Order: sequence, then structure tokens, then C-alpha cells
Amino acid sequence: MSSQKVAVVTGGGRGIGAAVSQRLAADGFAVAVNYSRSARDAEDVVAKIVADGGRAVAIQADVSKATDAERLVADTTARLGAPTVLINNAGMNKAGAARRQGPEEFDEVIAVNLNGAFYCTHFALPAMYEEGWGRVVFVNSPSGGRRPSPGMSAYSAAKAGLVAMTKTMAVEVARRGITVNSVMPGFVATDIVASGGEAGVEALTRYWPSIPPESIASTVSFLVSDAAADVSGEEIGVWRGGPVGV
Repeated sequence: MSSQKVAVVTGGGRGIGAAVSQRLAADGFAVAVNYSRSARDAEDVVAKIVADGGRAVAIQADVSKATDAERLVADTTARLGAPTVLINNAGMNKAGAARRQGPEEFDEVIAVNLNGAFYCTHFALPAMYEEGWGRVVFVNSPSGGRRPSPGMSAYSAAKAGLVAMTKTMAVEVARRGITVNSVMPGFVATDIVASGGEAGVEALTRYWPSIPPESIASTVSFLVSDAAADVSGEEIGVWRGGPVGV
């Protein structure tokens, strides 16, 4: 059995997830690139990692379902080894004012962004406890309390939940050699940003510094390294100070 550390990146085939998957592979991790629907994107990321001499596999799982999250960890363990690094990056949004957004849409946003992060962490933690070492990173958002936006009640609630989860879990695992942190990207051109509509994207482009996905990946790289062994329960902003010119 290889002694190489194994990382799972949920939503790892596109945007920030793809950048994180490739950076962790370059750092020496074997990487499970999770996807829900975009198999080709995940397989392209895996192909790039393998072409550069790394180890990676693409694994389908809808993390909003507890059974899929459990299978994701089990399949990763069978194919690469037990994961001791988990990047909870999978996310989605359906923007809408609270008086117009139906319960089904609200539930879907919470299920992917919040429930899915808990499910994956729940099933990944036992191997980290056994190893006496682990890293959990939640990819968060300014919408989770720093910069709330109209029409984002469900998304903001989910991301605020991740802030609380980060701080609570960090205390729970503090004596186990495991750290739990959040990364808060600013404006990164992703599908979730596009879901807010053209007007929303235009406003973001005008007032927010554009952050490349690789900058988020660099911060994740630090948080999962031994250099960050004493950093836990933190929300690290990668947004160059936030909105400008307003």
C-alpha cells in the first residue's frame, strides 16, 4: 500500500475544484476528483494530472445524498487509499427573492452546499482519526455573512452554516492532529456566479477584483500542508479586500 496521502475534492472537475485538484496533485497527493454530472470535465482533470506524473481518479457522486457521500469515500479508499484530506468544494445556487423562491429550490441549495459538506466530512473523519492526521477545508463565500446579497437567502444560509461547522468541528478534532478551515473566495468566474444572471455578473465584474482559481488553490495548498498544522477553525479570505469603487 502506497504511503502517499490521498485527497478528495468534491466538485473537483470544474472551476475552483479543478484548480484545487491539480494543485494538490502537484503537491504530491493522490486525488479523487469528484463530480455529480460533468464526467468529461472530471476525466479531463484526471488526464492532466496523470500526464504530469500524478495519481488521480474521477468518481461520480451526488454529495447531497448521504449514501453517495459514503460511497465516494469508500470508492476513493478502494482505488487510491483512505483519504485524509477532504476539500468540500461542491456547490450550486438558485438565486431568487425569498417571497418567490419555493421550498424545493431552497432545500436543493441547502442539500448540496451544507448537507453535502457535512456528509462527506462525517464519512471521511474516521480514517483521519485512525491516522492521527487530517485536513478538512470548506470552500465558502462572502455570502455566508461577510457580504450578503439580495436573492441569495438559501445560498447565504448554507454558507453561514459552513462557517459555524468549521469552528465547531475544529474544536471537536483539535487533539486529533486534524484541522478544519474555510476558504472564502471573492469574485471567481464560476458557474455559481453565472447563476445570478447577467446583471449580477456585470456588477461583480465592475466592483470586485477578479480572483483566479489558482489563488484559491494556493491557499488550500497551504491549509493542508504541515506548515498550517496550528491553523484551525479559521475562515481565510481570498478576495483582495472585497468590493472596490463603491
